[in-house]
Amino acid sequence: MKTLVGSFAALALVVTTTLGQETTKKSQSGTFNGPRIEIQPESHDFGNVQQNLKLTKEFALTNTGDEDLIISRISTSCGCTAALTAEKVVKPGKSTSLKVTFETRRYKGAIQRSVSIASNDPRRVRTVKVKAFVEESN
Repeated sequence: MKTLVGSFAALALVVTTTLGQETTKKSQSGTFNGPRIEIQPESHDFGNVQQNLKLTKEFALTNTGDEDLIISRISTSCGCTAALTAEKVVKPGKSTSLKVTFETRRYKGAIQRSVSIASNDPRRVRTVKVKAFVEESN
């Protein structure tokens, strides 16, 4: 019985030491434990545009972490702006697209809208911005 208890204690010590070394290796290598969302580009300027147009821009959402990134919510600052991702789950090292559509409607002048992306990245909600200068149609 003493031999059996001693064997379990030795096994537990080896497993604990091995797991501790793996954690140390990850933190020393500079990698992050968990999902990380990076967005490229972070903003887009459509420039001078006319009224009543439907403009689109694709952004790349990349998971630079080491766990699955889960996109939980996408919201826009205005009903004239919509955004959709191709995928809701992004594997580590992979990317998906975020397609943003902005309708100029009857707006005039400088317009800026934002899209907020909530995910399981513990840092915060990320935001992309689109802007344009809407010229009055004749």
